[in-house]
Amino acid sequence: MIENIKKKLWDLLLEKSVSLVMIYNREGEILWHRGRQIVGKTVAKGDNFCKSFVLATIKEPKIVNKMNVGILQVGDGLSESAERLMIKSIYILPIDLDHFLYVDSGTKVYFSEAELAIFRILADLLQAAIDKIRKSVQRPSGICGKNAAMDKVKNLSLKYSLEEECILISGETGVGKSHIAEKIHQYSGRPGNFVVADTATINENLFESVVFGHKKGAFTGATQDRNGLVDEARSGTLFFDEVTEVPLSFQAKLLRFIETKRYRVLGEAKEKSADVRIIAATNRVFPSLIMEKKFREDLYYRLNILEIKVPPLRERKEDIELLIRGNLHFLKGKEMGPGFMDAMLTHHWPGNIRELFTVMKRMGVLCDSPLTGADVLSLISSANHQPESTIQNKSLESVWNLLGKGENFWQAVKEPYLKHHLNRLEVKAIIDHALKLVNGKYIDTLPIFNLDISEYKSFMRFVNHNKF
Repeated sequence: MIENIKKKLWDLLLEKSVSLVMIYNREGEILWHRGRQIVGKTVAKGDNFCKSFVLATIKEPKIVNKMNVGILQVGDGLSESAERLMIKSIYILPIDLDHFLYVDSGTKVYFSEAELAIFRILADLLQAAIDKIRKSVQRPSGICGKNAAMDKVKNLSLKYSLEEECILISGETGVGKSHIAEKIHQYSGRPGNFVVADTATINENLFESVVFGHKKGAFTGATQDRNGLVDEARSGTLFFDEVTEVPLSFQAKLLRFIETKRYRVLGEAKEKSADVRIIAATNRVFPSLIMEKKFREDLYYRLNILEIKVPPLRERKEDIELLIRGNLHFLKGKEMGPGFMDAMLTHHWPGNIRELFTVMKRMGVLCDSPLTGADVLSLISSANHQPESTIQNKSLESVWNLLGKGENFWQAVKEPYLKHHLNRLEVKAIIDHALKLVNGKYIDTLPIFNLDISEYKSFMRFVNHNKF
């Protein structure tokens, strides 16, 4: 909804009814603007708009009085900045207690009543959209948590959904970075898809093809045209999961796309453009990667315009019970018995939310009702007893035995994955092993698994969106 409202404001601008439209908040942050070029990301440091009127709405609570929601000044009543910018009319509407809609005119002496009515309707729609987002954020299926750090994550997610700049989400593995990215996309109202670039699973030699697409014959093995992730995310959001895994050889091209929204499909001479918002996530520390020349400093600063730091679960123990009660379906209807919650609250959860949900799913399958503290400790102990590499090796051996007996990819990999007998890391290990057998070419793994390329792409998109 928000994206549609902003588009309507932009359409009004194109009709030359207004010269500048922007949304800002009570903290003085400029969240979005279109039209005349302005300076700065905050009201205090900004320029090229009527700052005095904007500051008045922030500093004077009475201006937010719903009996007097607009500021309309015409002609001689304008400020010095308005005269310098040759602005004839200004209209500022509080969207709610925290957000404001600012509109000023170009050569028009005044806004018509019809135009003012449209601005008021748009402000009401923005308020309804923001209220809906706030309620969504508070639901267990939203960005869950009730401590101060998670309140900040939720507030930033709401705030950044109104923006269009890149977002960098940082935090340990399993804290829910991809979930937060997807929620920001949903809150934004962008009409396109939320598409995941799971960088760790993309072969370096194919990275440009996967992201930008290729034409038939562009390189050996390119037997048909292929749309890239950018095309799939057109008018939506492209999420680079673990962005530090993006190959150095591709980083300059990614930087250029972020800055210009232009890219070139491999094998095609003409450039294309796409309105795609970029969100990136990482569990690594950038300064050391930059010093080691493994990540471009300019790309880091371009990605890190808006930042969200997600705290690990051990630093917000009060959220554990909230997460459990909001996801009781993982327990398959089994009741929580003596010691269950104490054991869950005591564990350190090094794998964060992903580990918490994994333990709940295993209890739902393996344990009898009521679930006790002893059940929790037993499951956690057995999971920690086998290193991840050991589990993956056993999965590899089992899968290759099945493939050797004539079973196809769907029987050996997809069905066990859907039944949670294999997790995402194990599927990745299976594919990595196949890549090693064929010298790193994805196209050459297809005969091994008895798959065609469309089936493979479809399955990997599913895996990337269901990270159990």
